[in-house]
Amino acid sequence: MEFTWPVMLWALALVPLLYLGHLALVRRQQRTAEAFAERRLFEQLIVRPPSWQRSLPLSLYLIAILLLSLALARPVAAIPMPVNRSAVVIAIDTSKSMVATDVPPTRLDAAKRAAREFARIVPRSTKIGLVAFSEYGQVLLAPTTDRQQFSEALDRLQVQSATSVGGGILESIRVLPGRARFLGERLERLMRQGAGRPSPPPSQNPTDPIPTFEELAPSAILIFSDGVNNFGPDPYESAQLARDGRVKIYTIGLGTPGGVVMQIDNQMVLVPFDSSGLERIAQIADGRYFGSAGDEELQRIYRQLGRIIGWERTRLEVSFLLVGVAGLVITTGGVLSLAWFRRVP
Repeated sequence: MEFTWPVMLWALALVPLLYLGHLALVRRQQRTAEAFAERRLFEQLIVRPPSWQRSLPLSLYLIAILLLSLALARPVAAIPMPVNRSAVVIAIDTSKSMVATDVPPTRLDAAKRAAREFARIVPRSTKIGLVAFSEYGQVLLAPTTDRQQFSEALDRLQVQSATSVGGGILESIRVLPGRARFLGERLERLMRQGAGRPSPPPSQNPTDPIPTFEELAPSAILIFSDGVNNFGPDPYESAQLARDGRVKIYTIGLGTPGGVVMQIDNQMVLVPFDSSGLERIAQIADGRYFGSAGDEELQRIYRQLGRIIGWERTRLEVSFLLVGVAGLVITTGGVLSLAWFRRVP
């Protein structure tokens, strides 16, 4: 424990001084009583309570003064505080097929809207990150509790060309706490199968110990996509790697069965939708597939994710705790004094 104002610790000297003053006052009262009556007669007229009963209220008052004196010095302690360790990465498909309008207004806009709604539903203490994937996965935001940053990252999503669902999964795994060190070369090998990694590696201290499987906080990836994979690492192998790293994958399909015909680059093309791939990814990674991104589905995903509560030491000024305890102690002393002696010093 440290003190912000250690000079105020001099107030602790008040405790022994007050106790000595109390003893002097008691002796004076005894001498005054003896001056008006003989000791033998005085003891017959006055019924003294037990010594412990006389001492207890005084002891409580002195303890309260001691606590208040410590509070004046503004103590700071490293206290274990409960924190929500759960982290979710939302991975959104930004390939050209996401401009299809079979999910109004477009598949991509529907994904953005659902991502914002999910961020609104989950507790503020839940960390949320954002990954965009097309030819490769790109981290737009590492997991954070700052919802404004998350909203701004969603606004930066831009439509690109191919679709690498596996690349999106791998980038999402890599940015989750502890996964890069835990999975090590297996993760790097799969990522080298893609078209490169434009986002920087997560900051980590090479001297940090590699976490065990039990030490990894359970995390999740939430994928919004139309399910068509045509580039990059194998998505099913990537999903297995996520499972090995204690990461569940929930997939949400955006599209209609059979796809939709629309004009892209002045050509009429069929924009497909494939839910089977998304279903298999979710199955491999112990997650679940959802056929839409409505409020009910998002609520179900959140309930399955839950919250992982851990403990972290946080430096906190504890003056308020000392003042609160002192108030409780002095109140107890006053109640006992009033009940036993019909007075409150």
